[in-house]
Amino acid sequence: MKIINRISVLALAAALAPQLNAAVMEELAAKVNNEPVMMSEYSKTKDMLVSQYRAAMPDFFKAKDAKEQIEKAAMDKLIDEALLRQKAEAMKIKVYDRELDLGVAEVKKRFSRDENNAPVSDDAAETAFAEELKKDGMTLGEFRERIKKQLMVRKLVEESIRAKAALPKEEEVRSYFEKIKAAVLGDKTAFAGMDEEATQDLMAVAQRFKEFTAERVRVRHILFKLDENAPITEKNKALKKAEDVKKELDAGADFEDTALRYSDDKESSQKGGDLGYVIKGMLPKELEEKAFGLVLGEISKPISTQFGYHLIRVDEKRIAQKLRYETVKDDLEQLLTQANFGKELALYLKNLRKDAKIENFIAGNK
Repeated sequence: MKIINRISVLALAAALAPQLNAAVMEELAAKVNNEPVMMSEYSKTKDMLVSQYRAAMPDFFKAKDAKEQIEKAAMDKLIDEALLRQKAEAMKIKVYDRELDLGVAEVKKRFSRDENNAPVSDDAAETAFAEELKKDGMTLGEFRERIKKQLMVRKLVEESIRAKAALPKEEEVRSYFEKIKAAVLGDKTAFAGMDEEATQDLMAVAQRFKEFTAERVRVRHILFKLDENAPITEKNKALKKAEDVKKELDAGADFEDTALRYSDDKESSQKGGDLGYVIKGMLPKELEEKAFGLVLGEISKPISTQFGYHLIRVDEKRIAQKLRYETVKDDLEQLLTQANFGKELALYLKNLRKDAKIENFIAGNK
């Protein structure tokens, strides 16, 4: 599965939002032209990639070598970042004070809300930011220097790499659209002549457009969590609780407030039980049948799944739409432009590696 390397390269260009973790450990993971890459950075990068792929590509982890691919991608990302940073410094790319101030403000903005996404005061945000710096053993001056280097890399990428990325021609965009349309309809001839990486990319894009055009419903739910193998007494207790909450809702209780109070799905409960839009195949079969059969605003009776009991409400319904070129043309142009940029970035990094001294100290990650 080569796609992970491609995604890592593309993510590198976009992931220039500054990181605050400056924890130093004695153990080295690698050296890039004698610049140390600490084990703490390597571990954090692996964790970040795992989170990203679980959210965007959950099926990836079914691969036997998923762990090895993650480890290699994490090391490649750190090496590539170091090479770009070193190149930007060698080119003496200028970052102006105003640009640096804006970069620092961009990071500080993360501390303007609490863990529940509620806004906090300016003083509280400033205190949280200072505490994070202290926890990571970094002074404000050191932090600003880190931001400066990342902005230098951003300028390098924009001026030396992105400028070379060719814009797709009309016939390329239309040809890509025809392949996507065929893939959405399940026509395997769309993948003829493609290598594994290109096939996976096309499948991923086709899936996105399939979801965009398919019949879908927007669902809210309240989950009463229950283990599949729970004894009958616990199942009856959970069912009774679900039925009691259903009575509250039937009596006029607000669904969103009720989800926040009772739902065991803590993530969706913070959003009033909102699961967003779903298409057929995304939900457990028992939920899907009810979700696509409910009248707008109707609240279901308790539905049993492997996760427990659910109460669901459908807030919106959208009928299936035809995939039209004019509707998705701009999106496809952006995708192809980004793909061309990814190729230019990969080539640029390949050339940087040719003259670099790279020492990898992690066994099996060469």
